[in-house]
Amino acid sequence: MTNLGDRGLGLLIAAFGIAVIYMALQLPEPMAGSHIAYGPGFFPVLLGIAAVAAGVALAVIRPGSVEDEDTVASPHAGRPRLAGPLLVLLAMLAYVYLSELIGFIPLAAVTLAILLIFGGIRFLLFAVALSVVASVLIYLMFSKGLLVPLPRGLLQPWAIWL
Repeated sequence: MTNLGDRGLGLLIAAFGIAVIYMALQLPEPMAGSHIAYGPGFFPVLLGIAAVAAGVALAVIRPGSVEDEDTVASPHAGRPRLAGPLLVLLAMLAYVYLSELIGFIPLAAVTLAILLIFGGIRFLLFAVALSVVASVLIYLMFSKGLLVPLPRGLLQPWAIWL
């Protein structure tokens, strides 16, 4: 990507981060009487701040030259440059539309495995094991630790264990 393209993408990411922060600040405060000191907008604000920082860094700091990137062997050689972002977009849309039906853990595991394999992990078994373990840990962290209800979907019959 050209330096101008990097700057434009960085500014776009920063604008997205600002929009996320603005929308997260519109979320309600924690319920009175709850023992939670943070509301539902806490993590989206953190992610928005991270997006702004990353976008500004991309726009200001010049990444390595394109010539250097082209000379390095890449697992994505021969793929269109938009294939990766489109796959991530499809993964997000799949989560939005299928998470209630399938559930967080199975959908996140499959999605993460596909993204890992597309990203260049050559060991299929490792990618699948990593995606399952990560999905379960993320589910436990959000549902039990942060009390964020995540969809159980196909795993509803085993909800007592979740």
